[in-house]
Amino acid sequence: MLDAKEIRKKTIELSCKTGAGHLAPSLSTVEMLSVLFRDFLHYNKKNAQDESRDRLIFSKGHGAYAYYVILNELGFLPKEELDNFYKGASIKGCLTQNLDYMIEASTGSLGHGLPIAVGMAQAFKMQNKTNKVVCIVGDGEMQEGSNFEALALAYRFQLDNLLLIVDANELQAMDRVADVGLDNERLAKVLHSYTDNFSKIDGHNENSLHVSLKNFFHTKNDNFSIVFCDTLKGKGVALCENSIAHHFRCPTQDGYVLGCDDE
Repeated sequence: MLDAKEIRKKTIELSCKTGAGHLAPSLSTVEMLSVLFRDFLHYNKKNAQDESRDRLIFSKGHGAYAYYVILNELGFLPKEELDNFYKGASIKGCLTQNLDYMIEASTGSLGHGLPIAVGMAQAFKMQNKTNKVVCIVGDGEMQEGSNFEALALAYRFQLDNLLLIVDANELQAMDRVADVGLDNERLAKVLHSYTDNFSKIDGHNENSLHVSLKNFFHTKNDNFSIVFCDTLKGKGVALCENSIAHHFRCPTQDGYVLGCDDE
């Protein structure tokens, strides 16, 4: 059973032990990933490439450390890959497709994941398959025009098998999202205009996540769904929380050995 608090601790340990820098953007997705894999995504625990599996496209591929930890917990990603992360492992700072590990796409060049997810969802629809497709993007990533081209197609083809989750932590690589593009209140309104299947929640509240995800996975919808998650970048490490400086910075670079808070 995936426990979000333990996943957060292990994600922090992965960064601190290996010197991997993209910790803060990884910590804002811990609860959404834990709830998805624990309660909703369909996959075969013995076969990562089972064709009946749901697909998760983790578009903000630079923030994948919690994703790696969960894949290891589930038995898909070998422990030696985590032990050698940033030291010769096949897994990288950004996601590289490896279907043996159930990593569905190479991402990290932002704006690519949602178009891939839309193509997958449309392919499943054309083949009359029941697979679900979930795509996780960052709010800063939503400044990429390719995402809105993909949303237009998702609306056009009524992809009721597609879920977009926005990790809205209000920060991007070198600034606050509101100081570069749309603030999250306006971004949420724009995204809501694409579909009635829209919810805006606390992305660290597992009960809220469960309700919204249940509406997608277990309710018949007439179009694609969006869950807009208000999150805290660096959640669980006080030094990194809501910090522009810690987008790509391992906490040990600040002279501290840090752990997870009790929340």
